[in-house]
Amino acid sequence: MNQDPFADLQNIASDDVDEEPSVAVPNVLKHKPSTSSRNRKWEADQRRNGVVATYRGIPPELKAKIAKIARKHHVPVGEVARAFLEHALVAYKAGELELNAQFGTGKLTLYPE
Repeated sequence: MNQDPFADLQNIASDDVDEEPSVAVPNVLKHKPSTSSRNRKWEADQRRNGVVATYRGIPPELKAKIAKIARKHHVPVGEVARAFLEHALVAYKAGELELNAQFGTGKLTLYPE
């Protein structure tokens, strides 16, 4: 029994190869469009609800509060989030907002549980 997985390839003469490797490789790597039918209902629901981006670790209650403020002012959720982020950065730079990282579950975190 032959244990060499490349034994068959070693016996091929160079004139037996159909294409030059520099030509064959791009053809092999060409993108083939998917024929599968994907259910995009979740993405459509998110866009319809004004959710364009999400961030890990943001509790649903906080997202809901920001969305409520956005609806009240008739602006996109992202603009409210941006306003809060810009305000927080100014407060952090002025020393009005202090962040204290603590060790928790194998990493540093601002929110130990």
